[in-house]
Amino acid sequence: MMHSTALRHFSAPFEQRLAEALPRVGGGRGRGLLSITLALPEGLFSGLPSGLAEHQYWASPVDGMEFLGVGRAASIETQGEGRLRALDAAFAEYRRWWRASDEDGCGMLPVALAGFAFDHQDGGGVLPNARLTIPRLLVQRRAGQCAVTFSCDSCIDPELTLAGWLADWRRTAAALASEIDSAPQEIHRLDSLPADEPWLALAAQAVADIRAGRLAKLVLARRVRVQGQRDFEPAALLARLGERYPDCFRFSHAEAGGKTFLGATPERLVTLRRGQASSAALAGTAWDADSLERLNDAKNLQEHRLVVAAIVRALEPACRFLEIPAQPEVLPLRELRHLKSTIKGSVKPGTTLLDLAERLHPTPAVGGWPGNLARDWLARQGEQRPAWYSGATGWLDFDGDGDFAVALRCATLHGKRAELYAGAGIVAASEPHRELAEIEAKLGAMLGALRG
Repeated sequence: MMHSTALRHFSAPFEQRLAEALPRVGGGRGRGLLSITLALPEGLFSGLPSGLAEHQYWASPVDGMEFLGVGRAASIETQGEGRLRALDAAFAEYRRWWRASDEDGCGMLPVALAGFAFDHQDGGGVLPNARLTIPRLLVQRRAGQCAVTFSCDSCIDPELTLAGWLADWRRTAAALASEIDSAPQEIHRLDSLPADEPWLALAAQAVADIRAGRLAKLVLARRVRVQGQRDFEPAALLARLGERYPDCFRFSHAEAGGKTFLGATPERLVTLRRGQASSAALAGTAWDADSLERLNDAKNLQEHRLVVAAIVRALEPACRFLEIPAQPEVLPLRELRHLKSTIKGSVKPGTTLLDLAERLHPTPAVGGWPGNLARDWLARQGEQRPAWYSGATGWLDFDGDGDFAVALRCATLHGKRAELYAGAGIVAASEPHRELAEIEAKLGAMLGALRG
């Protein structure tokens, strides 16, 4: 993090360069999006900063990539069965009329940030059902190099555009130079939805329906509400999650009204880079002293095979060939162990990232199998999955490449209150009490980070 004094010395000439670039690149001319990218000092941006009331943040530490979006140059919200196709079409239209200038040769393209809920009918609440946003200001970090991209739609008035950009930059720069309050605090568990006994009864019904041959798998979720001694700080929480789970994707979406949806997830839905796609099957969990033995029991292996088969089935029509591992690997995440298989493929021409996401979501790892029957079963039981929990969140760049992660191990923060989400996969061999214990083990990741 850059010291505030050094940042002030940097900002004055930086702002002058932005003012000179805008009319040269095309401010005030033509229709469509305009983006200008300028280099930032190395080390300026690392982790979600404190103090940004509204923001979008996404990070993949393994890939060395991090994005922080402030404001909206362009945004579309969709809902319903064709929601991802609508986002895809809107992004394609934006790209037709997009002028982008990389002033310092950073090699960083403009990026749109996006996400969607588990069910295509869910709406309202913390986040819209599905949304794609091109931020007005986007801070990027890739492989240690930092840059900021300023974007606008139809920059007819360059002076007004520049004033807005500078206001965004000064607010963001102040946040980047601020300290994060990471002091620990006590938290109090308020309630669980459903409570233990109703959830166990629901799990028993799921097992009975699966054994009767009506379905092969169901994923049952649960919400837990807690309260802290003081307001929860999203930046501090994400920093703690990053320390504990350094290889997980991290995300944060803060909306007007003070609510923030954030988390750290180990599961990639799909990535697309230069025609190569990859998706992860993450199913089968153990957490106690016998975790390695339990991972290889019939229950976990069956649960994992269902997810692998569903991903392969979804990707086959869009790929020329697929690379499928013969055996899953074990993914350790502190107290938890998961079975993981990564399926890769070379996509057919014209296949987009959102097309792949639509084919894959929801995998049996978050919904069940068969998918339509599982979603209908969950809807009849009145199960709710707030915000984008068990949906996905990610990014797409100017060339159409990008990445989506399944929104797991997440929570919604609002002042001193937090609502946490987790689920467990139910198959024929499941035992309800042990599945409830699995959910509690998964919730432990966020509870520990909230306490600090």
